[in-house]
Amino acid sequence: MTKTQKKLEQQLIQLLTNACEELKTQLPEFEYLTHYGQMSKLKHTLKVELFCTNTLSGKQLSQSLGVINDEIKPMGLTLKAHDLLMTVQ
Repeated sequence: MTKTQKKLEQQLIQLLTNACEELKTQLPEFEYLTHYGQMSKLKHTLKVELFCTNTLSGKQLSQSLGVINDEIKPMGLTLKAHDLLMTVQ
């Protein structure tokens, strides 16, 4: 991984941490999130996985997607619904 890619990943982690904290305040079922993707092709490979105690409704998933997209927008990134995964623990 290049220095530039490391900096991008650090920025992405910070922005997703902000989204995580926001989602914790809005959705009681939400616990944490993680991300996957190739840093060299992030716009096309980024996936975010939400970990929840119960299944989120469609409205809650849309809300989650909006919060995440608002945070990662400064990086020129936008997730689509199929880029958001949910795991119930």
